[in-house]
Order: sequence, then structure tokens, then C-alpha cells
Amino acid sequence: MSWLEAAATGPVVTLPDLPVFCNALYADAGEARAAARGDLVLWFSPETGYLWNGAFDPALVAYNPSYENSLHHSDRFRSHVTGLADRLIDRYDLHRRTIVEIGCGEGNFLALLCERGENHGIGYDPSFDPDRTKVVTSCRMEIVREYYPTERPIDASLVVCQHVLEHVTDPVALVEGVRRSLPSSAETAVYFEVPDATYMVSEPAVWDLTYEHRSYFAAPTLRALFRRSGFEVLEVGRSFGDQYLYLEARAGSTATPTALDAARTTSAEVEELTELAARVATFGAHVERLCRTWTERVASMRADGEIAIWGAGTKGVTFANLIAGAASAHMVDINPNKWGLHVPGTGQAVVAPASLGPGLAHVLVMNPLYVDEVAAEVRALGLQATVSAVSD
Repeated sequence: MSWLEAAATGPVVTLPDLPVFCNALYADAGEARAAARGDLVLWFSPETGYLWNGAFDPALVAYNPSYENSLHHSDRFRSHVTGLADRLIDRYDLHRRTIVEIGCGEGNFLALLCERGENHGIGYDPSFDPDRTKVVTSCRMEIVREYYPTERPIDASLVVCQHVLEHVTDPVALVEGVRRSLPSSAETAVYFEVPDATYMVSEPAVWDLTYEHRSYFAAPTLRALFRRSGFEVLEVGRSFGDQYLYLEARAGSTATPTALDAARTTSAEVEELTELAARVATFGAHVERLCRTWTERVASMRADGEIAIWGAGTKGVTFANLIAGAASAHMVDINPNKWGLHVPGTGQAVVAPASLGPGLAHVLVMNPLYVDEVAAEVRALGLQATVSAVSD
């Protein structure tokens, strides 16, 4: 047990028999329904603010090219990441520099950083598929189908890691490994981004729960993790409608901070942890209530006509597997790499928006930030379906 899991309480939430991967799709419906499953048993440390799946089995989680979680096909998301790329380039003067990304996927964000700053990029991701359709690409980058090499020095001006830390079995080891790979004298900045646990338990964003996330981080947790690992934390904040939590840091002057520095908690962080604990205490009841509520809503909607779940990613697949009756809905995504493939657990085929017909009565948008974008596309298709967010 790491220091993150001190004084654990729980289980906070128990969701048995979830698909191990929400973002690995299958060519065959039967194979998709037979996909590996595991239990999600969420525990909480009120001392650190850390939430984690105590039933997580790393032997079940092996990333490969069938894994696809790119969001860059959305105009709304591309606007967000383009703004982020420009901000990082400006803040850290990233022009004709080397940038490294951990878990880069298809390299869409790395390509933005390379093209908009004339930088050279190196991405590491064992699930990279060179044949997959890409939204943004760059001849200035290379992608290696390997894990980030924490055992050797990295010469870069920026190390980026977006939505990877929550997947790894040992997040402490990854952050400490990144710190070891950076010389103490280096000016290298790091940018880490994860789903925000505070947002998840406050909304509550129940559909963000997924087996492939071993960890859920709140701001004080992420800050303490990097301080203890020898980083100088520059900024911690939220973005993308407060759904994402990010941290920017530099390598500290020593590889290991003093025990006093590592353990120091500010009064503001204590307040954050206290408020988080209160939210976590009611989260389990909210999960049960929302599952009941949406089971009833889906049954009522089915009487009106066909239903489409818009977004064949973590949220959509979790929703389809938790809500009775949702498996009969169309599973829609704008990412062409997913069309014709089947989602794990329920086995639904992912279809393009253009395949939807006049019998469609309801479109359930899995992320409220995309409602306007989806509604515009539905109207452009000449459909009169009601478009609404799957929220409380």
C-alpha cells in the first residue's frame, strides 16, 4: 500500500462485472459481449483525497492498438486542445524545442504542439496504430510503440501526460520515474492532466466510473504526489468545464524533498480535503439513485421511439452497461475509426450519425459540453429528435 491509500475508508461504490476496457472495440458482437470484465470497488483516503479501485487487477489490463479514445474529431474538443497547446507554447517558450508526450495515442495533441511551435515531438504509446485515421498529424514528430523510458535521461523542454496517470497501476512510480528521467538542472516543464475526482463526486458524474481507471485524483492529491516526487509545482487548475484537472511543474533542485516539505498541507488544502470527504460520503447513494432514475427514463423514452447514445467512449459504454434497456439504443460516434465496431459488454455496433433515421426520438449526449454541437448535427441531418445531456 502506498502513502496515497492511508487510512482508507469504503467501499464507497461497488459496481460488479464491468467491462475492463470501455475504449477497446471489437469487430464481432459476440466477442464484444464476451469481453473481459472486472469489479470496480471504489475506496477513499480522507487524508490524501485519493480514490481508487481496490479490486483493480493489472493482469486484465493490456493496452494494444484496438484501444481508441481520441476526442479530436469534435470541433468543441479541438477548440479546447488548440487553446491549451497555444497556452503551453506561450508560457514555456516552446519554439523549435523538443517535446515528449507520455501515452500520446494517435499523436493529435503532440502534433498541435509541433506544428504551432515548430517543435520536434516524441510520443510514447504501446497502443499506437499507424494505420488509424488521424485528425491532426505532423512530420515533426515520431511515435514509439513503447512505454515512457523512466530508466534513462530525457532531454526535452516539455513532458506532457494527458489522461494516462489514472490508468496506471502505480501512479507514484510513474511520477517518480518521470522525475528521475529529468536532470535536476533541467528547465524541463511537465504538464499532467487527469479527470477531476472532485467534479466526478460533486456533479455527480457517475458515467466517468470505469474499470480501466485505477485512480481518481483531486487537486490536493495531485499536488502532494508531485511535491513528494521532487517536483516544484507551478500551477494546479481545472479546465474543460471543470471536468479536467491539470498540474504544471518543473523538476525541483533535489530529487527528493525533505520529509517536512513532502508532508506539508496548507489550510486551503485541508479545506479542500474536508469538502471532498463530504462529497464522497454521499457519492454511493447518488450512483444508486442515478442508475434507478435513468433506467426509468430510458424505459419511458423507448415508448416514444428509437434512442441514440451519442459518444461510444467511457461515458457511453459505462451508461449502456449500467442502465437496463440502454443496450437497445443506437451507439453513435463521430470518430470514423469506431464505425462498424462493437462496444464491450452490450455488443452494440457503433454507427455514424448519418445512419440515424426518422424513427429516432431521443439523443442522449454523454457529456453536457457537447450538447450544442450534437444538436446542430442532428438538425443538419433533418431529424427532430430531442437532444439532451445524460446528467442528474
